[in-house]
Amino acid sequence: MSDRLARNSIDGGKIIYSLDTGKLIDLKFPSFWFENSPQGKFVLNIAFSQSKYYIDNLSENVKRGMKHKVRIGVWPVQAPLGYLNDKLTKTIVVDPVRHKLIKKCFEMFATGKHSFTSVSDYLFKLDIKSRSNKKIKVDTIKRMLSNRFYLGILNYKGELHKGIHKPIISKTLFEAVQKVISRFERPRYNGHDFPFIGLARCGECGGAITAESHSRKYKNGNSPTFTYYRCTKKFGVCHQKYISEINLAKQLRKSVRNITIPSEWKETWLKLLEQDKITESVKATENTALTETELQTTEIKLSKLLDTYLDGVVNEEDYKNKKNQLFNTKLNLQEKIEQIKTNGNNWLEPLEHFIMSAFQAQKIAAEKNELQNLSNFARSACSNFFLTDQHLQFSYNLGYSTLHSICGSPHPATSQSEKSKRVLPADFSFKVNSPLVTSPPK
Repeated sequence: MSDRLARNSIDGGKIIYSLDTGKLIDLKFPSFWFENSPQGKFVLNIAFSQSKYYIDNLSENVKRGMKHKVRIGVWPVQAPLGYLNDKLTKTIVVDPVRHKLIKKCFEMFATGKHSFTSVSDYLFKLDIKSRSNKKIKVDTIKRMLSNRFYLGILNYKGELHKGIHKPIISKTLFEAVQKVISRFERPRYNGHDFPFIGLARCGECGGAITAESHSRKYKNGNSPTFTYYRCTKKFGVCHQKYISEINLAKQLRKSVRNITIPSEWKETWLKLLEQDKITESVKATENTALTETELQTTEIKLSKLLDTYLDGVVNEEDYKNKKNQLFNTKLNLQEKIEQIKTNGNNWLEPLEHFIMSAFQAQKIAAEKNELQNLSNFARSACSNFFLTDQHLQFSYNLGYSTLHSICGSPHPATSQSEKSKRVLPADFSFKVNSPLVTSPPK
């Protein structure tokens, strides 16, 4: 009964103090009782100490059991959305229905066209609600999209472990979502959707470029809205003028057109890419063996780190930090082995994506109403954007700079049809050290 009466030292002390001050006369229960006397309070104090020991010991056993479950890859608490707690096996299993919807949420958000609120609305329409039968809160959606549990990784009190549950999403999709989340964490701009916000900085003072919209009324009743971009001028006096969104988009389209691969080259480039795939598949076995050796070395380091922690050589915080680093290295090596076995060297896939994106550049530049697509492609192909005297300056990223030297116009009068007449030499090949640097045709 004493463990029910007081489960901590504060409550036990208050009861004994009440007996001392006369607020309580004595304590009587069906099985035993305590008199308000020195001997009775002494026995009561011992009973409280025993109950405190029971509770502390129970807490340690529970924590020890939870840590053990995490170490063997089992999540010890409630499963996140998209998974279910299996009461028979005491493990986490994939929800046969909701896991598809969760994966769809990740895919939607990775496009950059959705917000945390729109994801919550999407789930609400599918009758996925919070415990209070309302829309899932934005913070909960953000935590869900940042949860590495969906990758098969357990994060328990800052320490990473490999889970035995089945992952719902791929690491590539998860990282793409994290990039979008980091973009959402930047300051919002009055709720407006400005596609070129965060793209460039002021070329005079280095300040950020902000945007604003203005409506203009005409006699015929029309009131179109115009968007302008300008320097925030937070670093002092700046003489740069604003630039219209139309003018900015026009300059970006020109930069995109200059890295467009002529359609006549597509068949040849893809054929060369296939030849490189065959060559790299021969090297896959050797690369796999080397990576497996690195993996074994990492596992040995993890084992030695655990020994030093158990021996008290390193403290818990340093152990967690170092273990998480080695754990991430181990996951990357395991993923690299899978990629080599499946696709050969992992630079071929981004190279293929780079080539196909360059083929789509002309289409993206022509979509006058899809400014967000233009912005996304420009961010991936170019960097170091600066606005000076209403002129956008930038640098082409690795690979695209080579394309610009091949396909870019030496003079504004050069037409796209003239570019497409260029012919690749017979010995042109992608076989170079850098995955996105090709040997330019001459």
